[in-house]
Amino acid sequence: MGNAKLLEKKRLKMNKLYDAAYELFTLKGVHNTIIDDIVKHAGVAKGTFYLYCKDKYDLVDKIIIRKSSVVLNRAMESLAEKRKKESLDFQQSVIFFADYLINYFQKDTKFLELIFKNLSWELYEKAFDGEELKATRDAFIKNFVLSGGSRAEAHHRLYVIVVMVGSVCYNSIVLKKPYEFKDIKEELYRDIERILG
Repeated sequence: MGNAKLLEKKRLKMNKLYDAAYELFTLKGVHNTIIDDIVKHAGVAKGTFYLYCKDKYDLVDKIIIRKSSVVLNRAMESLAEKRKKESLDFQQSVIFFADYLINYFQKDTKFLELIFKNLSWELYEKAFDGEELKATRDAFIKNFVLSGGSRAEAHHRLYVIVVMVGSVCYNSIVLKKPYEFKDIKEELYRDIERILG
């Protein structure tokens, strides 16, 4: 079997595993899903699971990073298209970007729930230091520095914005507590603008 065919076969198995796990995690919850359920649903051998993952929590992290990178890359592409049509300053760009993500979360509340319940500092660092999200992080830092801030401030503020937006979205979109998102949206955007300085 050729190298390209072998790589394609591995990629297909990995995708089946990720898709099955995502479906089960969002349907039953991470804690109520066991590895046997995932491999059975994916139609792969248990050894295949351990070829790609240490345990189910490693798989959760990989799914969050993988799916987040797709969503964030789409948000970056959408922002680039918007900038072709009109001039946006840094704050307007971040608000547009956040708005894109929030609209996505409103459509896919299961993904929002999976992220919020499983996002740790380690996963945040792994995601933003990894290849998938490096471009997003670097663009934020570069533009923050160009607007007069330091790299350290950029890292701090990016973290605060990510955690704040995630928390507000989870509580107001998924739980609808203490406010529904429509009632808190403008305040969230004002807070993002204040954090950006």
